[in-house]
Amino acid sequence: MKKWMTLILTGLIAAMVASGCTANSAPPSGLPEAAELIDRISEAGKELKSFSTEEDVYQIIVNRVSDTASTEQIVDSLTRSDIIKEPFQMHSINQTKMHEDMSLEMEQYVTKDAIFMKLDSDWMKMNEELRVKAMPSMEEAGYPWRQLELYRPVQEALKVSEEGEHYVIRAELNDSQLLKFTESYRNRTNYRGEPLMDDYSDITIRKADIVYTVHKDTYHPVEISLSSDMDLTRSGHTYSIEGEMRSKYSNYNGIKEIRIPEEALSAQ
Repeated sequence: MKKWMTLILTGLIAAMVASGCTANSAPPSGLPEAAELIDRISEAGKELKSFSTEEDVYQIIVNRVSDTASTEQIVDSLTRSDIIKEPFQMHSINQTKMHEDMSLEMEQYVTKDAIFMKLDSDWMKMNEELRVKAMPSMEEAGYPWRQLELYRPVQEALKVSEEGEHYVIRAELNDSQLLKFTESYRNRTNYRGEPLMDDYSDITIRKADIVYTVHKDTYHPVEISLSSDMDLTRSGHTYSIEGEMRSKYSNYNGIKEIRIPEEALSAQ
């Protein structure tokens, strides 16, 4: 059970961080190519100082205990967050259901110097070693458009469409594109160019489909849907993780301050 909780909480913390033309084909008049649209989205991100998100994640996690035995855990979570990009601040409330008899509710306040967590009714302050390890991934929550950077090596798979007031980028990767994407994922960095290190020794990605929707006028994110299937090895254990994630964005530049309650600040 401890191994399951470690894996699940790691995912929660990191978290707390459609048809058209291909990137290399001539798009219909007025429709940007994928590479150009990614550039516009990244540039618009510089003007996005704060926002709110609602993230729905469904995962099936299989722990391969041996060649002939395995255990399965289903994780269904909903996280609502308010995020200020610089200096990084975040307030998140997460509800996770692991099976009919087990659920978890967690609230978090995150600053550049501390992470405060409430499980059930008790506040605790994350120890410094874990905080330092968690912060690079958590800060990435303030830069959702950077998810598209992982797809630059497979731009030929990206398709752009125009749907009402939105542009939509879609990608469904074939086997050769998945190999390029996996290499891009292994070498990913945070917004400062620092490597993002994960607590696993190996990873195989079998699926990494994305649907990324933005406003046509501002290029701010509206919704990001990810569908993934991968194997990863952590602490000598191999896990197969199949997941669906949908993130919705709102309240652009509407969050001016995140106040941490006194009971959280006094936690040890």
